[in-house]
Amino acid sequence: MLFKKTYPLFLLLVLSIEFLSAQNQRILVVPYTRFQFVSDFKLEELARINEVEPSEVYKTYIEELNNTLTAASNQQVSFIPINLQEYAKIKKYIRYNLDKFNGRNYNASNLSLLPKDDYTALLKEHNATHIMFINWYSITKSVQTTYIGDRNKRQKYSTHAIDYDVYNQEKIRIIGKNKATLDCGNFPSESVINNKSLNAKELKFCYNNLILEFINELTSTVK
Repeated sequence: MLFKKTYPLFLLLVLSIEFLSAQNQRILVVPYTRFQFVSDFKLEELARINEVEPSEVYKTYIEELNNTLTAASNQQVSFIPINLQEYAKIKKYIRYNLDKFNGRNYNASNLSLLPKDDYTALLKEHNATHIMFINWYSITKSVQTTYIGDRNKRQKYSTHAIDYDVYNQEKIRIIGKNKATLDCGNFPSESVINNKSLNAKELKFCYNNLILEFINELTSTVK
């Protein structure tokens, strides 16, 4: 009889512990390199829309993604962008190649040459539970249909997609994603449409939708 009374409390405690563990995933984020940033649009056009020099375009997109990831950190997941000094320590060990995850091809990171001790030390330094490699960032030309009264207008637009993978503390890949597309909604603002969704500062909403999908996948994976 006592067991029947205490069992629900025990079950609640177990579920609470599992819930809390799923809430505290700390992700160290390694961004894509300049060679992994590809666009159908000319660099000069990206620079003009972002009001920067062509040489600053890559940095501009990286910074906005990092800022959005940091701001999106919550009780479930915290994102920690890796700094240049830390990345320099492991860069020589990282290889990038096409690989498969759950039967789908994608641009993957290869950590086979990265010493386990170095990997463990890097995660431990940030108290990180996982590391995320963004292996590809592509911007392709597309169109956006706008509705004006009973008329439709198709305007030049862009689609942003990333390939990424995630490893746990044992250096085991648990997620591998092919062309995860930024979703800016069916009705973007007039400014986003006029800028063909190329202004990095206007992509926060789009990044947040992608981050939410990632958090849902991660929390379901680590349960």
